[in-house]
Amino acid sequence: MITGSIWMVSMRWAIRGIGFVSTIILARLLVPEDFGLVAMGMLVVTFLDILTGFGVDLALIQRQDATRDHYDSAWTLRIFQTVVVGIVVVIVAPFAAEYFNEPRVTNLMMVLAVAVAISGFENIGTVAFRKDLDFAKEFRYRVIVKLGAFFVTMVLAFWWRNYWALVCGIITARFLTILLSYLFHPYRPKFKISKFPDLWGFSQWMLLRNIGMYIRKQIDAFMVGKYFSTADMGLYRMSNEVAQMPTTELVWPMARALFPGYAKLAHNPDWLGKTYLKVLSTITLITVPLGLGLAFTADPLVRILLGEKWLHVIPILPWLALSSIILTLSASVQNVLMALGRMKRLVAIVWFQALIAIPVIVYVASKGTLIQVAQAQVVISALALPVFFYSLVSLSVIDWLGITRAIWRPIVAGIVMSVSLVALKGLNIDSMLLNLFVFVSVGAIIFIITEFFSWKVSGRPDGGEKLFAEILSKKLPWFKKYLSD
Repeated sequence: MITGSIWMVSMRWAIRGIGFVSTIILARLLVPEDFGLVAMGMLVVTFLDILTGFGVDLALIQRQDATRDHYDSAWTLRIFQTVVVGIVVVIVAPFAAEYFNEPRVTNLMMVLAVAVAISGFENIGTVAFRKDLDFAKEFRYRVIVKLGAFFVTMVLAFWWRNYWALVCGIITARFLTILLSYLFHPYRPKFKISKFPDLWGFSQWMLLRNIGMYIRKQIDAFMVGKYFSTADMGLYRMSNEVAQMPTTELVWPMARALFPGYAKLAHNPDWLGKTYLKVLSTITLITVPLGLGLAFTADPLVRILLGEKWLHVIPILPWLALSSIILTLSASVQNVLMALGRMKRLVAIVWFQALIAIPVIVYVASKGTLIQVAQAQVVISALALPVFFYSLVSLSVIDWLGITRAIWRPIVAGIVMSVSLVALKGLNIDSMLLNLFVFVSVGAIIFIITEFFSWKVSGRPDGGEKLFAEILSKKLPWFKKYLSD
């Protein structure tokens, strides 16, 4: 499971690394309005995709006894889903343009409908990469797709200098995904519907869960698109994308890798609980310093990487980074519940979070500013986090003491780091690069020292620190000696 997680994190960071370079270049070539326009179209397309999405890939992973008929039925079901969504996208495109008060959304969505309609033809056999924990192949497969899309987007952005470069990049990614899926896996699916009922038993709950998650994660974007300008939409989406890079973008690939392992441990709740707490500890150890570090370095980071056109991102980014930290901790619970087959419980807590978010975000977006929308996201995430943890505590998989032991050290180290960085704000450093270097260096040093001191005096408990300590001990002999003292 740990090896799989490393591969999935490596894959996601390779993809995000390519995406990060792409974002920096595109931010210089395009304007916030271009990003906002594509975000509006993709919001609707993704929502429609979610509405008819059945999570057939997770259903196949969850079923340890899945047969060829299950795989073929899943492939057929996914094709049906994407073709229907493509047709619906064309139908609703004019209404979406009216909702966002942006006429260009109509043509944009009609082009995106083609990409959606064909995406279901991806080889269903690639699900086996995750089910069999063969993440090295999935790494190569996904990274090549991203590189191809990156090349096309960059060339067209230099040539056209408008949002159509982004759209063509999305379409290229869909085509490459289909082509490479058949090159990387020998499975050749056939049209079949015999196992639809078997897949539906799991997938109906996945559908409800996915809709609830989408509403929770995207209600702010829908409202920003409704009440703010297209350029504001671009600024907000850029803030969200950057905020998620060091936090959510780490957890989701880990979760993708860990779900098959959780499913194999579902028969032993005690081992499942211990494994989850190790994962939670590791997630907290990674996301807290990276998320808080991003919040404190937003000003120099935006000025250096994105440029003057994006300065309005600076006050929004810290709040979304903080919200993203909390969301990653909540998200860690979901795969455990799915592995246990507790889909009703998972759907209930996801919708609880969504139903809190809807009225709050609608009100704040209609009356307030982009910064206040981001602040509302922090409040909603914080309110929902204890509910997610309770869902496992009530099943006796973990307890509150175990949760506290898993997360308190990174949180304390993060607070110490934050206090230190607040003190550094008083320094007048003219050079943005030097400013960024000082904040990153000081923050990292303080966090690491505080974290490992807390871990050592706590008796070196099992968790994320132990994992990193073992890795460092193999590479640095002096560190192994330090641990033995």
